Amino acid sequence: MSAGPDLTTTAWSRAPVALLRLAADGTVLDANGTLLAWVGLTHGEVVGLRRLPDLLSVGGRIYWETHVAPLLAMQRRVDEVALELVGPDGRTPVVMAAAVRGAAADGLVEIDVALSSARERARYERELVAARRAAEGAVEHVRLLQAVTAALSSAYGVDGVASALVETGCNRLSAAAVAVWIADGRGRLVPFHGEPRSTGGACRGAADDRGTRPDDLVDVPPSEEVLRRPVHVDGDGTVVVPLHGRTRRHGAWVLRPRGSAGDEPWDLEVLAATGRQAGAALDRALLFDQRTRAAHVLQQALLTTPDVQDARATVATVYRPGVDAFEVGGDWYDVLMLERGALGVAVGDVVGRGLEAATAMAQLRSALRAAAEPGRGPASVLAHLDRFASRTAVGLSATVVHAALDLTSGVVRYAAAGHLPPLHLPAAGGATYLWDGRALPLGVGGAAGRAEGSVTLAPGDRLLLFTDGLVERRDRSLPDGLTDLAARARDAAADGASLDALVDAATGDGGGDRDDVCALLLTWSGPYAP
Repeated sequence: MSAGPDLTTTAWSRAPVALLRLAADGTVLDANGTLLAWVGLTHGEVVGLRRLPDLLSVGGRIYWETHVAPLLAMQRRVDEVALELVGPDGRTPVVMAAAVRGAAADGLVEIDVALSSARERARYERELVAARRAAEGAVEHVRLLQAVTAALSSAYGVDGVASALVETGCNRLSAAAVAVWIADGRGRLVPFHGEPRSTGGACRGAADDRGTRPDDLVDVPPSEEVLRRPVHVDGDGTVVVPLHGRTRRHGAWVLRPRGSAGDEPWDLEVLAATGRQAGAALDRALLFDQRTRAAHVLQQALLTTPDVQDARATVATVYRPGVDAFEVGGDWYDVLMLERGALGVAVGDVVGRGLEAATAMAQLRSALRAAAEPGRGPASVLAHLDRFASRTAVGLSATVVHAALDLTSGVVRYAAAGHLPPLHLPAAGGATYLWDGRALPLGVGGAAGRAEGSVTLAPGDRLLLFTDGLVERRDRSLPDGLTDLAARARDAAADGASLDALVDAATGDGGGDRDDVCALLLTWSGPYAP
């Protein structure tokens, strides 16, 4: 064996790393002061008496025998091996590098070992892992807030906002149960029940292992004291998030955690931020609901079908809102007695949606009634309506079809301002579109040139007036839609089906892109019997 270095040598004894020289079996031949300090032993207690594995933790000993020793025998060196030295102050994490000197045949095999402390490295790695987890949590929180913002911004009305909160609690936060309390007109909190599920019940796939009823979330509303806090957490972990608007409190969002092992706790600041966004969304939703209710009241008042006090004719009407039933459209119909022995009908479609469209619809309907004076035919009525639209800028580009039936003769005079043609359904069978009497929509080309068509009905004949929602689809052309409607209307007339049944059949395959549908069916029974 070669002589070891002088232990009094400063570079050897005071090196910041532990330096050792081992025999082939791992026995310590030399060790510097740093190693001795770490293990809390003297030079005489280590050198020649202990093997390096004896100074390691149990796991380190096993790893030396199963991995380090075989690698040294095969590769003659190892690098970056993490071990733990056992000393008086506990375990010291170290990183080992070792290299074999000499040859086994000469019996001069020695192993040079350097152990560097990994305490700072381990702390750094722990901090790095913690920082990574914090960053991942922050990203998840941002994603949650983005998803909530998107859901709330696309929600219609108070019910839509409440449903978005339920979806967020169940699907994004994996809550066991969610409840949404909404303040009524008197400020009292009432539980919201609606799509996508009853909010007092458990979320799909959730299991409440504590034996409590999910419905108790809506048994008693949160107290005033609880609602004065940004977020409140009950003893069982249930979280109450107040929903405050700019000037009033709208309600509360209540979430019950699943309580499963390994679940990450909810970030209360994120829940509070979600509550603030929901409060602002409810501010907008209340205004939207008020506006929509006003438009619906106006539209329903206009779309009431008056009774026709004449046995020679009957009128059936249908109005079906589109897929977006939260906002009214501009479709409308009207029935009016024009003069003695004549009945007028009209169907129109105003461009746009909402309160503006409903208001324009009301004005056009009133203007048409005013223009329908005795002796004035449909073309003249639409000419007056055209001038009204151009002068007032109300109902520009709106379409209208107006027809007048002589109850004695069965003659129908009709005119269309950019509207789809009426469909004639003879009692004898068949279906024919009436393409005469057509001109541009209102306010587009001036009142001049309004044409008029006519058709003579036989007793039992029908005339169908409708808006484009009955025939238009994204997946087919307008001519194909008109052809389909004619076939369905012909079959419905032959079977004696109602207008409701016809509309159901025509719109049943509309999918998710259906517009509002307005239809009017005029039937002439014939002149009075002598």
